[in-house]
Amino acid sequence: MDKLNPSRTVYGAAFLTCALVPLALIGYKLFVLDYPLARLIPAVSYRVDLSMRVDGHGDDIALSAYLPVTDSRQFISEEQNTSGVFQFAVQPTAANRIATWKGEALHGPHTAVYSFSVEGKHIRYDIAPDVPLPEAWPPELAHEIEATDGIQVNDPLVEQTLRTILPSEPIGALDALTRIHRFLQDRLRNRNFSGFTDAVTALKLGEASCNGKSRAFVAMARKLHFPARLVGGLILEQGAKRVSHQWAEVYVNGHWVPFDTINDHFAEIPANYLTLYYGDLVLFKHTTNVNFHYFFKMTKRLVPQREAVETLRATRWNVLNVYPVFERVGISQNLLKIILMLPIGALVTVICRNVVGVETFGTFLPALIAAAARETGLLWGAVGFALIILIAAAVRHGLDRIQLLHSPKMAIMMTVVVMLMLSTTVLAVDRGLFEFAHITLFPIAILAITAERFALIDTEKGFLAAAKILVVTLIVVAACYVVMDSLFLQSLFLAFPELLLAVIALNLWLGKWMGLRVLEFVRFHRLIFRAPP
Repeated sequence: MDKLNPSRTVYGAAFLTCALVPLALIGYKLFVLDYPLARLIPAVSYRVDLSMRVDGHGDDIALSAYLPVTDSRQFISEEQNTSGVFQFAVQPTAANRIATWKGEALHGPHTAVYSFSVEGKHIRYDIAPDVPLPEAWPPELAHEIEATDGIQVNDPLVEQTLRTILPSEPIGALDALTRIHRFLQDRLRNRNFSGFTDAVTALKLGEASCNGKSRAFVAMARKLHFPARLVGGLILEQGAKRVSHQWAEVYVNGHWVPFDTINDHFAEIPANYLTLYYGDLVLFKHTTNVNFHYFFKMTKRLVPQREAVETLRATRWNVLNVYPVFERVGISQNLLKIILMLPIGALVTVICRNVVGVETFGTFLPALIAAAARETGLLWGAVGFALIILIAAAVRHGLDRIQLLHSPKMAIMMTVVVMLMLSTTVLAVDRGLFEFAHITLFPIAILAITAERFALIDTEKGFLAAAKILVVTLIVVAACYVVMDSLFLQSLFLAFPELLLAVIALNLWLGKWMGLRVLEFVRFHRLIFRAPP
């Protein structure tokens, strides 16, 4: 009888343990702890970058803008300010939050950037038909009934318009608000006016932009004794724009109910509406006699559902249970997701190298670059990685001419990589390429070592051979990025961190791979499928 091979026994035991333990724990969580598996479907979020630029002429400059606030409908997170020479401060008010940027004796162009992430909800209100028109209102809302310069509640035209669109017999709140909404939506044409339009001017012209229609809505609602107010914000959509938005809210039966007569939203607000401030206000203020430019850049992305994260955090056998421990040492949830995804990226690299048969710079380099590219995006991450490698490799060739020892040479290479990354960040910010500016997050030592390997291959096998490996490495980086950026996988591994054992099991299986690689199969397919003589 053949004796058992100890190495095969250890291998089999390790493989079965890593494969079966995750299945047992996942089954326990799903069927005993009742995990909310359906909530692992990602939610839609937007990353918003507000960029403001002024040209100074030696005077003091002050800027101000309203910032969003987390409430029951929108969740604001990951706020970040990049103010450069400006002093930054945030001042909360009764209903809003205003930020100021101040600089002294500024010359030339200067930029301030405020970034945040927002996750919104679609809200719809049902107004009961029997809700009457209000006869009184809470004392704290008395200012939402008054007439203002832009909302002329007592102007004869407002009263005349109401008599035209409302019947003579008594009606309820739902009927009155429906008639006002339909009149402004259907009878007043939409016009993209950039200036201030008051309520009366909008009614006289028979056309208005969002701010004119919203003031007309508020004026007529207040005339009927509804507390009403303007809301300023932004419609979130992929891309960049300079156009903000305004809509109205009416206090009905204890709730602030939204109305948008530009986009025909009656008693509802879509999930991609971002509220920035409440009231008849101006979004931006700045020192006079300066060139002021701004734009919003919005990036749509998928994120784990917050409700699911909170629910999972309260359950046992979950990595989120120990999240406060990570938080105390400065490891955010985003960083925790990156850490959990690194073994997945390494698995993708192993598959590409051992099964597909491609050659890359380093075993774990593609996974590390893919993780760093989460902030730059795949395109700018690939561009930055290639530029740094090529330029640093050129410097390496120059150092070879003066015949330095290896350690000082590598120290110079690392310094050059740092200088390149810092210079790239400065140039990217100056050109408004804020994603590209995050190139400084790339692993410096790995880039320096990779640049040296590129230079060595260039010297031994030629530039084309080195460039080929670089291109293949970028392709593998893209594959790692796509897999590691999967919100489903991120949510899955946050809920079931024991799946890392399954990753080990797959690597154990790949470690015994003895079959043909894909590229070898493609290369020798004619020989493989040749008919026998």
